[in-house]
Amino acid sequence: MQLNLSRLDGMIQPLAGNTDMIVLCEMFPTGFSMNTGKICSAENFTAALNWMQQQARLTGAMIAGSIATKENDHFYNRFYWVNPDGDTGHYDKRHLFPLSGEPEHFTEGAEQKRFEWRGWKIKPIVCYDLRFPEWCRNCRTNPYDLLICAASWPTVRSDVWVTLLKARAIENQCYVVGVNRVGTDGDGLQHKGDSIVYGPKGETIGRLPENEETVATFDLSLAAMYDFRSKFPVLEDLDE
Repeated sequence: MQLNLSRLDGMIQPLAGNTDMIVLCEMFPTGFSMNTGKICSAENFTAALNWMQQQARLTGAMIAGSIATKENDHFYNRFYWVNPDGDTGHYDKRHLFPLSGEPEHFTEGAEQKRFEWRGWKIKPIVCYDLRFPEWCRNCRTNPYDLLICAASWPTVRSDVWVTLLKARAIENQCYVVGVNRVGTDGDGLQHKGDSIVYGPKGETIGRLPENEETVATFDLSLAAMYDFRSKFPVLEDLDE
């Protein structure tokens, strides 16, 4: 884990003062794993969360990503967001991926979450949650602006990944940020990244190169999204 965090240090430091939010992939400190006894140790958790707090403070940005977490004898695939003041919130992955055995090792979350940051209303999800539009559904009366998905989505289903991200953006008239891992995991599964940002019309705001561990920064406009919603008010006709 320390190697992962040290590597991220060098990638994130140039962002200091130049961005509002930094988004990392699913289980970014350890990689996606069912070895809860190892990855969910108190030592690992403390190191990972302290690292997030330190990076948020140094960069002046909110930092977000998922960490395997133990709480009251249960293990959670928990998405954390940490702001520069050290304030922290979390969301527990609702839909656990059965093909990996995740439901046998982790406890599913029970609650949807939203948080606000610098004028944005943000909804977090993790990987397999993306397949469930009812869980990602925006609302008519108090809509969110940005859906963030931290993932460990394999190359074999990469077309599904980008299609679902785009669909969630269109149907919810919001920005969608999907951040995915690259490389080969412990089970031999390939991941090519395909991290991407879609706009509320389904337009591509930016896309990272395939199979490359890298950082990219994209500009999102609340004013442009609100203007589009006012001209094409789909959200007013949503089923509650």
